[in-house]
Amino acid sequence: MAVADEVKRIIALTQGDAVKAYQLVQDQLSVLVLRTQVMLSLSGIVITVTGFSGKAIAQTSELARVLVASGILIVLAAAAVAIGGVLRLRWLTQELTDDFEQTLVRMVSMRDQKSKFLTAALVLFVFGFACYCVAIALMLLAT
Repeated sequence: MAVADEVKRIIALTQGDAVKAYQLVQDQLSVLVLRTQVMLSLSGIVITVTGFSGKAIAQTSELARVLVASGILIVLAAAAVAIGGVLRLRWLTQELTDDFEQTLVRMVSMRDQKSKFLTAALVLFVFGFACYCVAIALMLLAT
């Protein structure tokens, strides 16, 4: 759906109440931040486990070594994309203009951009985590 169409629907849904419309978009941005925090927590777990067992995994085989190293680097890239793209701070009040509809367009566009960064970060995370899990599976199969 185009941003302009979504803004019209938000205005209709909130019956033209600017505060309710602002709150609706703010709540959506909060969901993005929450999901980003969950992904960053999972990234922290991957990094921590690598600190404890990374050497054992890497000693399994050349493939396991490449996979665990690649996985951790890709998870790091996912975290960087999430932090830089979603958690980058810009206050919604900085988007306020005298034109209510234009303000909503700017806010929804910001939300959409952050959503794209979160999607990219999640794709990277899943790929990196998969590499990491395959490396662990190789270690377990080797024992």
